[in-house]
Amino acid sequence: MKKRETIVAIMLCIAMLFTACGTDDKKDSVDAISEEQAYNAVINYNKAIGSGIDDEINTEGYTEYWDVSTNEDGKIVVLYRSYTAAQIRYYVDPVSGDAYVTELVPGIIDEEQETGETFNVRDYLDGDNS
Repeated sequence: MKKRETIVAIMLCIAMLFTACGTDDKKDSVDAISEEQAYNAVINYNKAIGSGIDDEINTEGYTEYWDVSTNEDGKIVVLYRSYTAAQIRYYVDPVSGDAYVTELVPGIIDEEQETGETFNVRDYLDGDNS
């Protein structure tokens, strides 16, 4: 009888472990970064590093804008198009928060290239990183 109780206890433990494994997916989806959060974090990051790129669009009539979308790979893409036509893209993994930066400057850098700049947007969600 003792052997049977031990087997039942082991089976219950295994069942509990399998149940616990399923909760990670729910946690990841709840903690996923939204497009708005990614945009705000990129703005905060640029302010923190003093890049001169922020959410204030010039009033001199130059074509300058920000855009946020999610690409087919599920990455959030925050695009900054400067008045010089340079396109800086921040690719954000919505689960991990890891981000990398690319640059495209028509007529100078005609193919999008990684800049080597990386950061985690979760470090810049609150804006207190100046």
